Amino acid sequence: MAVSTWPDISHLSVSRPELINVLRQMGQQVKWPQNMKALDSFRNPGFWCDFHRDHGHKTEDCVALKIEVNELLRKGRLREFLSEKAKSHLSKEKTGKPTEAAPVSPPRQDRVIHVISGGSEISGISHAAAKKSTRTAKHGLEAAKPKHLLLGMDEISFTAKEQGKVLTPHHDALVISLIIANCLEKRILVDNGSSGNIIFQAAYKDQGLEEGALTQRVTPLIGFSGEVKQTAGEITLPVYAEGINMSTKFLVVDSDSSYNMILGLPWIHGMGAIPWTLDQMVKFPTSWDIKAIRGDQEYSRSCYQTNMKGKTKVL
Repeated sequence: MAVSTWPDISHLSVSRPELINVLRQMGQQVKWPQNMKALDSFRNPGFWCDFHRDHGHKTEDCVALKIEVNELLRKGRLREFLSEKAKSHLSKEKTGKPTEAAPVSPPRQDRVIHVISGGSEISGISHAAAKKSTRTAKHGLEAAKPKHLLLGMDEISFTAKEQGKVLTPHHDALVISLIIANCLEKRILVDNGSSGNIIFQAAYKDQGLEEGALTQRVTPLIGFSGEVKQTAGEITLPVYAEGINMSTKFLVVDSDSSYNMILGLPWIHGMGAIPWTLDQMVKFPTSWDIKAIRGDQEYSRSCYQTNMKGKTKVL
């Protein structure tokens, strides 16, 4: 069986002793090598391999270790120990394809990005009403009736127990938080009415992304009034959601917005996800089970309150 040589073991951010210790903690998830078959006379007694637990070659030169590490990386494990260069290369190889074999460990969070979001007429048509609705969202909960949806052979259901955490009635947008390119990104609108994934210029800058990372490709976007907005380019970023780390293309828009990002149909369809605004959840199937991400009504209503006040600011 052919084994990828990328990411090479040299691109891990841990030392060999640390790597071996991590592998030992993984136990049976690791395929440990058999005893060395070469005769003692052909092995250098001065070299020790921690992976084989035997003399003959150095740990850093162990081919079996390199093959096993690459196999574990292919299955979605050990990726938290990759260098940034290796992660970038791996993301390009996996563009648009979520990990299927096993859930990916959450990436580290270099920063947290906040911004505001929208609301609805149920949240009030004045600043005072929106402020009151925000307080209600923080403290009040009400159960609703269960809903059921089918996706292929997997049943995606919304149960009464889960809906007990939703304040009703409401017209709140589905706003979630996800780890995107090692940033915990707040105020992401999940919008099945958007034909593209959007990242707004302010959020792009807050991500700390280099200008060279932006692909200079202009795409026209059409708004409600028919006005055409040209994008500043596009960029592909890893979006981590409950064990799935999917490289996702975003259109970069230089415009004021009450959201950091919009996850539209490309991400929704790529994940096989079902956004359910009534119950403030988005669910999607994985190869191990059904996963769910809950929206935050307090965020939605506090942002609606800010909008009604007539100015946009970072919360």
